[in-house]
Amino acid sequence: MCSEILSGEFMVSKPTYDELNQKVAELEREVSRLTDVEKSLRERDEQLTTMRQELEATNHQFEAVVQRTNQMAIETEIASIELNQIFNTAADGMWVIDNAFNVQRINDTFLDVLGKSQEEVIGNKCYDLLSNSICKGSDCALNRLRDGLNRFECDIEYTNGGRTATPMILTATPFLGLDGRLIGIVGSLKDITERKQAEEALQKANKELERLAAVDGLTQIANRRRFDEYLNREWKREKRDKKWLSLIMCDIDVFKLYNDHYGHLSGDDCLKAVAQSIGTNVKRPADLVARYGGEEFAVILPDTDAQGALHVAETHPGGGEKS
Repeated sequence: MCSEILSGEFMVSKPTYDELNQKVAELEREVSRLTDVEKSLRERDEQLTTMRQELEATNHQFEAVVQRTNQMAIETEIASIELNQIFNTAADGMWVIDNAFNVQRINDTFLDVLGKSQEEVIGNKCYDLLSNSICKGSDCALNRLRDGLNRFECDIEYTNGGRTATPMILTATPFLGLDGRLIGIVGSLKDITERKQAEEALQKANKELERLAAVDGLTQIANRRRFDEYLNREWKREKRDKKWLSLIMCDIDVFKLYNDHYGHLSGDDCLKAVAQSIGTNVKRPADLVARYGGEEFAVILPDTDAQGALHVAETHPGGGEKS
């Protein structure tokens, strides 16, 4: 009885052939689906790997760009600091002016010249701060550069607070924007007092050299060279204007005997005394008294006829032989 019951409980019916085929078909479909899923997962994994590699490459590129950008920023900051040091420690005054004549930047040297602070200068008109004869006219540095000039330079005089006028040289060059267009000027101001003093000293020295080249060293009247130049010039002028020109020639009698007897120093004193006497007697600025050579003297009298020349010769304290 018991064995029959147990046997009944564990009894399994056998599947049919169709059921087995159906089951196999289901398994095959499941295997196919799982294969497709595996393939899809593999492709997605490959895509993710590619994306990860691209992302890593992008990150490396981004890091390189950031590094270059930081380096450029550092270099720019260093260049800006160096430029500021150069700009502010320059011996010449420098400023930057925009197209509206407003001061955009100025260094310490220029501020010292103006006797003002940054706050008193930045944003103000250049011609109100450094007024001179070229301001607001066609010779204004900004206007000249607008007309196409590559560099403008001129001498000016600047007076600050009632002090003595200081000679300066003003130089301006174009200040260009990123597009290459003129957006203002960079101006510099240099004190040229020493140069002006040197030029004046040179002019004075040249005049002195000219004077010395035309003056007799002993008698301090015109020398033979000056006599020849002046006579030639006056001859041409009087000939052109058809006027009189007179010439008085004179010498010291027995000067050689005097010189030999009293000595050369006394002879020199004699020559100087005669030259001074003749020079005192000739009054007009255009008349020229010259040492012709040795003890010989000459007087050139422009616009003077023979009678006038004779009067000059006869009124000399030593008289004179008519010639």
